[in-house]
Amino acid sequence: MKLAKFIEGNKYLEELSTYELERRFDLSVIGDLPDNDSSRVIANLLNMYFLDYSTISFVVIENFDDVEKLKIYETWIYLLREREDLEKMMQRFIRFKLFNRF
Repeated sequence: MKLAKFIEGNKYLEELSTYELERRFDLSVIGDLPDNDSSRVIANLLNMYFLDYSTISFVVIENFDDVEKLKIYETWIYLLREREDLEKMMQRFIRFKLFNRF
């Protein structure tokens, strides 16, 4: 998937400079994603997460089947280059799973 398609319509991602995108995300992972609805969902949920709607993005992901959940979270992990971003995401995810029963 082309980077422009990945960030299209995603306010947080659109506002990042090229430098910030390259620093924080592994752009080769984006390039390897197919240009389809599933990849757009992954981008939209990541955007939602970074807009500080992490709980909402996790709730939405809970509605997917286990294979799709795994695909979303694995893609996010592969995308994130900054250790701080990854640690923060993992901490929020763990808190979400501990305090929300689905």
